[in-house]
Parts: sequence; structure tokens; C-alpha cells
Amino acid sequence: MVQRVGIDFGTTNSLISVITRAGLAKCFDDTGRPHPSVVRYEGEQVICGKKARDKLEKLGIGVLGNTVRGPKKLLGSEHINVDGRIMTPVEVIADYIKYLVADADDSDIDQIADLTRAVVTIPVALDGRGRQTLREAMLNAGVYVETFVHEPLAALYGYFKDQPNTRDVLAYFDGKMVLVFDWGGGTLDLTLCKIVNGSIVQVLNRGNNLVGGDYLDDAILSHVTDEHARKFGWSAESKLPANPGMRAKLITQCEQAKITLSTRDKTNIFLPNYFQGTDEESEIDIWLTRETLESICNRLINQGIDEIDSLLDKADVDPQTLALCLATGGMVNMPVIKNKLTEKFGVSALHISEKGDRIISEGAAWIAHDNLELALAKPFELAEARNSLLTVIHEGTRLPQRGESIQKQQSMYCSDPRDGKAIFTFKRPQMVQKSAAADPRTNYGSLVVEVNPDFPPLEERIELTITIDDNLILHARAIAEDFREPAVEEYYDLEFSLVVKKAADDSSEKKNRLRQVVNKSGPAQLFVRANVTNDKDRWDTVPGELLREYNAKYVYLQKPMTRVQSEEDVRYQPCSGCGAKWKKNCCTTGSVTG
Repeated sequence: MVQRVGIDFGTTNSLISVITRAGLAKCFDDTGRPHPSVVRYEGEQVICGKKARDKLEKLGIGVLGNTVRGPKKLLGSEHINVDGRIMTPVEVIADYIKYLVADADDSDIDQIADLTRAVVTIPVALDGRGRQTLREAMLNAGVYVETFVHEPLAALYGYFKDQPNTRDVLAYFDGKMVLVFDWGGGTLDLTLCKIVNGSIVQVLNRGNNLVGGDYLDDAILSHVTDEHARKFGWSAESKLPANPGMRAKLITQCEQAKITLSTRDKTNIFLPNYFQGTDEESEIDIWLTRETLESICNRLINQGIDEIDSLLDKADVDPQTLALCLATGGMVNMPVIKNKLTEKFGVSALHISEKGDRIISEGAAWIAHDNLELALAKPFELAEARNSLLTVIHEGTRLPQRGESIQKQQSMYCSDPRDGKAIFTFKRPQMVQKSAAADPRTNYGSLVVEVNPDFPPLEERIELTITIDDNLILHARAIAEDFREPAVEEYYDLEFSLVVKKAADDSSEKKNRLRQVVNKSGPAQLFVRANVTNDKDRWDTVPGELLREYNAKYVYLQKPMTRVQSEEDVRYQPCSGCGAKWKKNCCTTGSVTG
């Protein structure tokens, strides 16, 4: 029986993995290293991987003449100019994926891989447009994306599958917090997880694409060429130009030096005929020490450590309380980073993966092999008037796979239509597993719908439709029955849970519940207050001064005022002198309202 594959499409390197009939993870690469994510166009010829990288003559990520290095970075672009040829990211990525698939097919001697169906990993910060583009590129390369999964989540599952008994390990970590981060060449991705009843549940995600190892390689190259210039007393004006094709070789040597200094104190970077000049001037011969390397990358490393601190601070988690810190990616092998991580998390909790360059693709392959499902880690909530919360989609809801979607419709009513706007604010709890109503919430964002301001409160119905598609993007659409002007928003930063152990799920039988939010004391902030409710009889959500106007206008339909509404009515009575609302000592002739 053939198996679906796992694909780690990375900024710097990429890899395809599959689980063999013997239950082992197999990576389709004979060199022991993943394939460089580089595509080069020479006329009608498309060159990918190591051959394309070895021909690089410029630094950086993106379009470099006729070469695209790190096409993943271009997912948000409309068009790109590759040496005069106007292309789209879909075309470039599809060319690269075709190369990966063809290489894997040649290496698949036992014919165990179904290379047309894959679990594909993505960074935690990849937006909805990027996911759509990536799915289209995969499809153009003949690969159906069964589901997307965040890279750190795949790495963690790969780590658990490497243990002698996965279920025993999951039982040991049940209820405990785990931090996973992938610090590779292109990005730093972090995910804080909690193991809940055998499932891996994301608590908080964070990503930074400016602290990857590629930036360090560029910094090393600049240091080496500057040291060479100092050796011969060159100024910026007298510096000799590099020979064609030599810069790519120096980039490779700088990357290798970074790896070598993970186990040695110093290494030599030697490259003859780099510059155009005499034999002595043209050859680069520079010794690089580990101490010098650490000084070069100090700022970059501190930025990455700050990202870890920021995530843990936001989640209010002490790093010493984590049961496991799983570190993957090439950068974590640097001794200075290892020391900082050990100091922060302790020896017992820190695990630096020996499979840093392939654990993500292997984890994706295991997810495909075990046919795991993704579920919503936290409820998708709608803030109502008076700060109550309505759960629109419950935590634990199974998320759609290829060709599927889930949809939920909800009727709402505007309790304060005076400004012609109904405000929908969407939230989620910060923590997971039966979060209380008083727990802190994180905002997804707000959706503003045009309503008829002449309607009485709670009269105009607004239809809200929430859809989650197979790219794991949530689409919110609302339309008022009178004006019929739709408002739409997309949210891609959902948190997932990887359902490892099936558990009884009664979420389909749960009813939406109103939960009162207790605001914690803190600094005053300007925020948008929701003014919608799902219950047409919730007159206690109507502002007091508006309810007074309604009662005066509709004498035979008067509604009783609550204490809060009565206080609002008094507070917002305008000054008889100047007409100001709630302004202390507003004038000397009128009544004092404050």
C-alpha cells in the first residue's frame, strides 16, 4: 500500500519524507542534506536545488538575476521579474516542487510513496493569500495538499513518533506545556503547546522571518571580505571586484564555516581567484574563530531569544515550568544559542533535535501515515453588547481537509443602530481546555456592518456566516437585512490541535452559551464595543439613553430599565446650558453633568 508523503517546503531548504512499510521515516535525499530551495532559469532550462545554488553570484533572498532563492518568500507577490521574464510565484514554486517530486520518484525504489497526495507544512505566520498560492502551486506540480500543518506542530509530532512508545510519552506529558521552535535559514517559528487527553493543542504561535540563518551567512561573507580588504589596505574605492561565479562559492564556504564552528574553535575560509587581481590579492585566506562568529551574530541571536521571551510573556508562562523545549533548525546547533537555551530552560527540559533539518518533513509524513485530523484548539467567539460572549464555533471542532469546508450561520440584532453601524468583534481565549469567562481574550479583529440608523433597537436582523475552508482560513461575512451591504473579513491565525487519540466529541450537541466577561482592572484603553446580540429580547443590551428615547417614542411598547441602563440615562443627559454630555463643569450657566 502506498503512503501519502510529508513535504517541508522551506525558505532555505526543502524535503519530502514518507513512512515505509517497516514503519520507518524515509527522506528522499541521498546526500544527507535537504534540497536547497533555489530555482534558476537558463533559457528554456529550469535548474533547481544544489546545482542552482552553486551558480549563485549575488547575496540575498528572492529574485537574483535569473535565479530565485527562497521562492517561499514570494508567496505574497503578484508578479516577479526573473531576468526580464514576468512570472508568478505559482509558476516558480511549481517548477521547484516538480523537481522535488521527480527526485523523490527516482529515489523511491520500493514504490512506497504516493507523491500526488501530501501533508504540507507551513510557517505559523503564513497568511491566507500565501496558503492559497502554495496550494495552487502544489496542484500545478501534480500534488494535492490533503491538509496544511504548522511546521513546529509537525516537528513535535515527529519527535513523539521517534520515542519507543508514542502513547506512553504523550500520557507522560499530559496536561504539561511544551515549547517548540524551528530556527532555520529563513524564519524563526515558535509554538507553545499543551498536551490534552493525548492531543497536541496549540496555545500560542509566533513567527519572525528576519532572524533566519541566511542573514548570518550574509554577515559572515561581509566580515570575510572586509577582513581581506583590511589585510591589503584596500579602501572602498580601491576594492577589487569579484570574479564571476565566485560569490556563490564563498556563500557556500561561509555556510560550511558556520556549521564547522558548532564543533570546533576555529576554521579557515580559503578560496583562490575570488578577486580580480594578482595571485596573492585574489585569493581569500581568512581564519574565523567561534568567538568572532558569535560577535558577528550577537544581534541576530538576541533578536531570536527576545522572540521566545515575548511569546512566553504573552502566555504568562515561566520558562522553567515547561516540561519540554524542542529546538529544531540549523541555527540551534550553534554553541552560543545552545548555552542561552540551556540557561533559560534547563538541561532536563531542553532537547535539541539531531534531525533538525528533516524532523519537520518526517513529522508531516507521520501525520499523513497516521491519518491524523486537525481540530480547532480554542472556541471562535463573538463579543456581544454588554461584553457577553457567544461561541460561534466550539473548540475541538474538526477542521476541513482537501475539498471540504465547515460553515456556521448566526442571526444577530443591532442593539444600538444610531450611528448606522453594527460591530462584530471576534475573540478567542488565551489559554486552552475549558477556559473561564473571566480569562483573558485575544482579538482576531472586528467586522463593521452598515445598518439602517432609523430602525428601532433590536429590529434589523443581521445574518452572520462563518466559514473555514481547506486552507484553514476563517471567512466572516455579515449582511444587514435592510441595507444589504455585505462586510467580509478573513482570519488565518487560528490555533490548531493535532488529534492523536480519538476522544468522544459532543461539540455538535453543545448549544451556544452566553458567558459574562469580568473585566480585570488595568490601564484605560480605547476599544471598539460590540453592539450586537443573538437574542431579540435582550433589551438589557440597549444603551440607557437610547432606551429612554425608545420608550418615549413607543409609549405602548415601553421596556423596563435595568439599574445600569438607568445610570447610563442619567450620565448621558446633555447639559441644559451647552448641550455637552458627561463633561465636568462644562459651563457656568447650565447644570453640571459630571
